[in-house]
Amino acid sequence: MATSTLWKHTKDPYELFQLVLENPRIPQIEFARIFHVNRKTANIWWHNAIDYGIIIPPVFKRKSFLNFREHFYFIRVNNPHSLYEKFKDSKDISYYSVQTGFANFQIIAEKPLSLNHEVVLSGERSDYFVSIPPNCTFEKSISLIEEKLKNLDKREREPTPLVYHAEEYTPWDELDEVIYQRLCNSLRSSFTDIIETTGAYSDKIMDWFRTREKFGQDIVMFFPKGESAYLLSLFCIDTEKENDSILIDIFSKLPTSNVFYRIGEKLMMSIYLPFLPGEGGRFIIRKTLDILEKKELVSSYTNSIVEYGYRP
Repeated sequence: MATSTLWKHTKDPYELFQLVLENPRIPQIEFARIFHVNRKTANIWWHNAIDYGIIIPPVFKRKSFLNFREHFYFIRVNNPHSLYEKFKDSKDISYYSVQTGFANFQIIAEKPLSLNHEVVLSGERSDYFVSIPPNCTFEKSISLIEEKLKNLDKREREPTPLVYHAEEYTPWDELDEVIYQRLCNSLRSSFTDIIETTGAYSDKIMDWFRTREKFGQDIVMFFPKGESAYLLSLFCIDTEKENDSILIDIFSKLPTSNVFYRIGEKLMMSIYLPFLPGEGGRFIIRKTLDILEKKELVSSYTNSIVEYGYRP
């Protein structure tokens, strides 16, 4: 168990993560039943895992059907913080961040934007793939990655999970959209709260939950030492789609949840790396990409570090 020093409980939070991964809406009382403890103890475990940033509360993201496409923009501006302050009043943007690297500002929007800034990279995103990290230390994960790199020639390519859906998802009405907007950043919202805030009837909500895997993805993320103990880096990689599964498999050996998607011909990786002295976490990422480049699995790459961001 390689967890945050704040975690003082005997129960490994990775076990809580596994339960939530299997059922993002699992009731807290189920933790108590499964782990054979009283409800108060289970509640303390769960709330501490959330408060320490070890488990990020589940969210829900739609797949890349034509009527659900998200538009990503990586741009350069003279004063990124000024733009950050400006966008706080925007209702058309679902996420933005200040960065350092190949771009210094990122925007995610549900509709195309007309920007008067230098656009470094833009496009519609594919489906996401979020890794399920192994329950190990960062040092152990390095050895797992190195083992993968030794066997690259034996690795069979699999179809990329980072797909674009060439059709609209139907049926999808106004109530479906209202339910989605209520749940996209808070998948564990209570059933009663969903009814009260959306005005949807119970059968509609139940049907939405039953069919959600057809049009979206549950996302649960795990950070053994707490999210604040890691630096978020975005890697933009030139590689053929047939190589996606290989890169995803390798970088999924890191002990944190990491996010993969495509913007057109670019493979994007959101990687959480620990703050380590010396060669540190970023060293192993660049070393791995260097090996992949020499093996002609990667043509080139660049990266950006997220300084801070906001999700309205």
